[in-house]
Amino acid sequence: PEIVHSWQRCRELNVNPYANVDDDIRGLELKERLHSLQHLLTIARPFMDNLYNFIRGSGFQVVLADEQGLLLEVMGDPDIIMMTRQVQLCPGGNWSEAVKGTNAIGTAIAEQRPVQVHAHEHYCQANHFLTCSAAPIFDPDGKLIGVLDITGNCNVANPHTLGMVVAAVNAIESQLRLQRATTKVYMAYKYSSFMMESMSEGLLSVDNAGMIVQMNAKGGRILGVTPNDAIGRHINEVIKKQAPILQVLSTGAGYQDKEITLEASGRRFYSSATPLRDDYGNIIGAVATLREQVVRPSLKRNPLLAARYVFEDIIGESEPMMTAKQLAQRAAQSASTVLLTGESGTGKELFAQSIHNASSRRAGPFIAIHCAALPESLIESELFGYEEGAFTGSKRGGQMGKFEQASGGTIFLDEIGDMPLSTQVKLLRVIQEKKVSRIGAVGEIPIDIRIIAATHKDLKAEVEKGNFRKDLYYRLHVITIAIPALRDRRGDLPLLTEHFVRNISDKLSRKGIYFDDSFIERIKSYDWPGNVRELESAVERAINLIDDYGVLTSAFLPFENDLSVAVHDNDEGTAVKSLKTIEKESIIQALAACKGNISAVSAKLGIGRNTLYRKIKEYDIILSLFH
Repeated sequence: PEIVHSWQRCRELNVNPYANVDDDIRGLELKERLHSLQHLLTIARPFMDNLYNFIRGSGFQVVLADEQGLLLEVMGDPDIIMMTRQVQLCPGGNWSEAVKGTNAIGTAIAEQRPVQVHAHEHYCQANHFLTCSAAPIFDPDGKLIGVLDITGNCNVANPHTLGMVVAAVNAIESQLRLQRATTKVYMAYKYSSFMMESMSEGLLSVDNAGMIVQMNAKGGRILGVTPNDAIGRHINEVIKKQAPILQVLSTGAGYQDKEITLEASGRRFYSSATPLRDDYGNIIGAVATLREQVVRPSLKRNPLLAARYVFEDIIGESEPMMTAKQLAQRAAQSASTVLLTGESGTGKELFAQSIHNASSRRAGPFIAIHCAALPESLIESELFGYEEGAFTGSKRGGQMGKFEQASGGTIFLDEIGDMPLSTQVKLLRVIQEKKVSRIGAVGEIPIDIRIIAATHKDLKAEVEKGNFRKDLYYRLHVITIAIPALRDRRGDLPLLTEHFVRNISDKLSRKGIYFDDSFIERIKSYDWPGNVRELESAVERAINLIDDYGVLTSAFLPFENDLSVAVHDNDEGTAVKSLKTIEKESIIQALAACKGNISAVSAKLGIGRNTLYRKIKEYDIILSLFH
């Protein structure tokens, strides 16, 4: 029955049984696919090696394919590999039913169960010399992630081959479940470590002998030690006198807010401690929290740390602007890093403030840093802060950096493309670890921030030039929002002009200022290389040249370099889209409809897989968004 059903599907897919279709991928595309499935390859290889050692010299080969039928790895004797390469049974070959007709790999994917296809049972004539036995591989969640197959000459077929494949797949799936369990244990450990580092207080724990087992960065900073160096040492070596936490081990009773003075530095702090007991009530250690006797200045009262704008302040109803605003509103509900791209003057900070004010962090600070405006010698101390005595001229008591000030809120890194490479390294660590180290400090300070970055540069091109770190680019390139240039949303010009005329008139205490059709037509004919900022300046300059109750005309807009409109309207007044725009939109619509299935999309659009992959790369379409 499974062969009958497969042949019927092949008929419906218009598969040519007399053609040997070559729809494989090579080079970079294959490398990227192999990299994305490295976890499956790593687990499957030992079992493939065992199978191959068992069938070596028999005229058969072991094949691993992904969930779409794309071959990832092939192990076999040279003669069978040479023979099967003629039908693309090699890494990069596509053995889905839509391309190769009925075959064990493609049919196992379609039927989602083990299948053996022998000789003339193959739908395509070119494959009649083969016998294939394949079984699908499912992850611990029951999702199909690949297929294991043994393929060889049909003249030496063995009915037990399928059982060998099924046994190997069962072993692979068991290993996947074991890996999942191990990962969960590791994640639990990382989660507990993260919780420790997220605490605003210092934390340390000792075993029942008084040896330090754990210590967070805050605790290390209070005690003046590096946590990694302190772990494994006795608590008295760190505090340099009888540590109060040892009383908890001897008495079994905790204490609250005991004042402690360090002998070495004279620094004072308060500590609370609690005993740790096992299931039988025996003391196995103790945990202490440490609090500095320092009162931080309040940040909330500083109006410079507040975001003023909301999405309602962003003026524009054109399609590019509405798309950008909708994506920004979705980004506001996420904790992920946002990268705003667009020319200077398009309103990137307006978007950044609106995202902050629409997020769960709206009550926290909003810190804006213009990376291009800070001298390279000062940018690290501004961003990360410094300890007292870190360098000549440093303030007494040190200084909190912008990242610390932004904790609990959002930091906006404007023109991040101009950040020095040395600072990019430290920023990458801050993003990865959510910790910041002041200049001259021993430990690190946990911070809770959301990063929004902006640039007018093409960061991908800057990476290729060596001006921007690739790893930092990928960390920032999570949610990317392109803010359209003013020339690309000319339909918003009347709204923006009316807004600026009204607001600037109020600011300058001017009364009854209006504009006629010639004024707006002149504005619509100009290309606005300085974008919204240039438009606002032009309107303000015009208002300064007119008396109260005057009418602004085109004469008040003397542009030095008028540029013609880039997009012309047709007779019906609808903007004409370029062929590339139409092609990109068609690909995105097809990917969405087919949930990212490349074979289905290429069939739907009537283009080859290689061509489709090239177009996806050309238009910078992110495939993972459609799965």
